Amino acid sequence: MAILEFKSINKEFAGRTILDNACFEVNAGQKLGLIGANGTGKSTILNIITGMLKPDSGSVQLAAEVRVGYVPQHVEIEDDRTVSDYLLEDYCKLNGELRLAEEALAQGKESEHERLLKQYQQIRDRFDHIGGDLYPQRAEGLVSALGLTDKIDQPARLLSGGERNVLCMTRALLADPNLLILDEPGNHLDYHGLAWLDDFICRFRGAIIIVSHNRYLLDRAVGGILELENGKVEYYPGNYSAFKVQKEEKLRAQAAEHKAWQQRVDDLKQLVQKFADIAQGHASDNSWGRRLRSRRSQLDREMGKEVTKPNESTPKISVNFNTEATRCDIALQVNNYKKAFGEQVLFDNANWQIDGGQHWALVGPNGSGKTTILKDIVGYGKWDNQVIRIGPSLSVGYCSQQQEHLNTENTVFDELYDLPNINEQQVFDILARFRFTDEAIQKKIKNLSGGERNRLQLAKLLYSRPNFLILDEPTNHLDIYTCEAIEEALLEFEGTLLVVSHDRYFLDKIVNHVAEVRDRKLVCYDANFTNYWEITAPLRQESTGAGRIASRGKLRSESKDDTPGVGAQYHADRKAKNAELRKAKKTVETLEEEIAKTEELKAKSEKLAADAYMAGDNDKGQKYSLEIITLTDKLEKLFTDWETASEKLSELEDNQ
Repeated sequence: MAILEFKSINKEFAGRTILDNACFEVNAGQKLGLIGANGTGKSTILNIITGMLKPDSGSVQLAAEVRVGYVPQHVEIEDDRTVSDYLLEDYCKLNGELRLAEEALAQGKESEHERLLKQYQQIRDRFDHIGGDLYPQRAEGLVSALGLTDKIDQPARLLSGGERNVLCMTRALLADPNLLILDEPGNHLDYHGLAWLDDFICRFRGAIIIVSHNRYLLDRAVGGILELENGKVEYYPGNYSAFKVQKEEKLRAQAAEHKAWQQRVDDLKQLVQKFADIAQGHASDNSWGRRLRSRRSQLDREMGKEVTKPNESTPKISVNFNTEATRCDIALQVNNYKKAFGEQVLFDNANWQIDGGQHWALVGPNGSGKTTILKDIVGYGKWDNQVIRIGPSLSVGYCSQQQEHLNTENTVFDELYDLPNINEQQVFDILARFRFTDEAIQKKIKNLSGGERNRLQLAKLLYSRPNFLILDEPTNHLDIYTCEAIEEALLEFEGTLLVVSHDRYFLDKIVNHVAEVRDRKLVCYDANFTNYWEITAPLRQESTGAGRIASRGKLRSESKDDTPGVGAQYHADRKAKNAELRKAKKTVETLEEEIAKTEELKAKSEKLAADAYMAGDNDKGQKYSLEIITLTDKLEKLFTDWETASEKLSELEDNQ
C-alpha cells in the first residue's frame, strides 16, 4: 500500500527546470535509495516531501497514518543548547503549549469553554502522538543505546559531525516515524559509524528514502533505487548493483531501438527521394505522384514515432592518471614515527613500508591521526629523512581532505594557469574533462562547493602526472558517477597509491593492502578492504561486562607469606587477619561479579531498547528504557560498595 505519492511534480529555479513531471510512490516498509548527479534536485525532492518547499505544480499525498522523520544533510547547531535540550526541544515546546492550554481552560469564561476545550484537545492529541508522558524516558533510553550518554549535558554544537548525525537521527526516532527521510546520513561517519548506520537501516521496520553516494550502503540496505535524471524519477527494483545492470540493459535496448528506428527513417528518406526523382521525370503519370505522397506520409508517421537516442545527461569526468610505472623498490618507509599534540599521543614508534607500485588504504577511526600522518609524509618525506623516507625517483601528488592547498582567492582558471609550463588551451581542455562549465571556470574557489573543489584538486593532479598519489577522502562530496570515473582511472594507474577513504565500495575496487591505525601503531594487512574487515571482526566485538569491570579493577597478585610466626598469639592474630583478608577479597570478587552481570544486563537492555524503538514498538522500548535506568542506578550503588570494599582490601594487604 502506498504511504506516499509524489505526483506530477514540477519545479524550476531561476528558469532552470529541476523537476519535470516527476512521479514515484513509496509503499509501507519499503527502503529506497534516491540517486542522481550533484545539483540535479535530490534535496529538492526531500524538501518538497517534508513541506519545506512548495512545488510549482503537482502534489505530494501522504497517507493519514504517516509520521515523517527527517535527518538533513547538514545539522547546524550554533547556540549553547545541550544534547539533552536539543533532543527534548519538541517535547518541551509542546509540553509548554499544553500547560498554557490547561491554564486557559481552567481560567476561561464559560462562554469560551467549548473553544478552549477544542484547542486543548488538539494540543493534547499532538502531545499523545509523540508519546509525551514517556518522552523523556524514551529519549534517555535512545541516548544510552546510541552511545551519547556521556555527552548528554555537553553543548550540542561541540559534537563532531558524525555525533551530530547520530543526535539528529535520535531526535527523528523520538517522533516514532514510519517514514524516515535521510539526506546523506553517512557524512562524517567513520567505518564503525557506517557499519552502525548500515545495521540500523536494515533493521528499521518503517519505510526509508535515503539520499546517499555510498554504494556499499545502497547495496546492503535498500530494496529499490529511484534515479533522478533530466528532471524525471525512474524506479528500479533491487539494490544499487541490480540498478546498474538494469540501467545498462535499458540503455543497450534503447540504443538498439534507436538504431533500428534510424535505419527505417533513412530507408524511407531514400525511398522518398527516389520516388521524387521518378515523379519529376514522369510528370504526366499521376500514379508516381500518389506513390510519392504515400511514402512521404509514411515517413512523417515514422518520424512521429521517434526513439530518443540514449545519452548520459550527466557525462562522467574524463580522467587518466597514467604515468610511468614506479621503478623504485621502496616507495615509502616510516621508521619509529611519533606524533603528539600536547598530551594527546597519536603515534608512538609506528612503522610502515609501501613498495613501489602498490595500492594501499590507510584506515582508522575519526581522530586517530590519518590526515596528520599524510600531511607529514607530504611535508617532510624524502629519501634522506630517517623517519619518513620517500623513494628518490618518486613525484608525489597530494589531494587534501581540507583542500587547503587551493588558493581560495583564485578563480578556477587561474588555479590551473598558475601551474608551470601550462598554456590556456591545456587549462580549458583539462577543466572541460572535469565537467567545469564556462561559468564555473570564472568562479572564485572560495565560492565552489566541496565536490567542485575536489574535482579541481584532481584536475591539477592530472596535469602534474605524479607517480605517487596520496589521496585524502578524494570522493567526498562527489556523486556516484564521478566516483566511478575516478575508480576506473585509479584501476589503470601504474604508480604507487595511498588513499584515505570511508567509501568501502571504492576501496574494494582500487586497493589490495590496508594499514590500520590502532593503539598508536600502524597494523598492516595484505588484503582488500572487505577481507581486512572480516579478519579484524573479532577486535570490533563489544566488550562484555566482565571486560568492562576488568578495566576498572586493580591487578592483584596473591603471594604466600612464608615468614614463620613466633608464639601462639602471633599465630592467632595471623589467622584472624588472614580470615579477614579472605573475607575482604571474597566481598570484592562478589561485587565484581555482580557488576559484570549487571553491566551485561544493561548492555542487553540497551540493545533491546534500540531494536524496539527502531522497529516502532514504543511499548517495548519504554519498558527496556525503564530497565536501563534501574540498572544504571544499581550499578552506581555497586561501584560505590566496590570502591569501599577495595579500599578496605588494600589496607588489609598493606598491613599483612
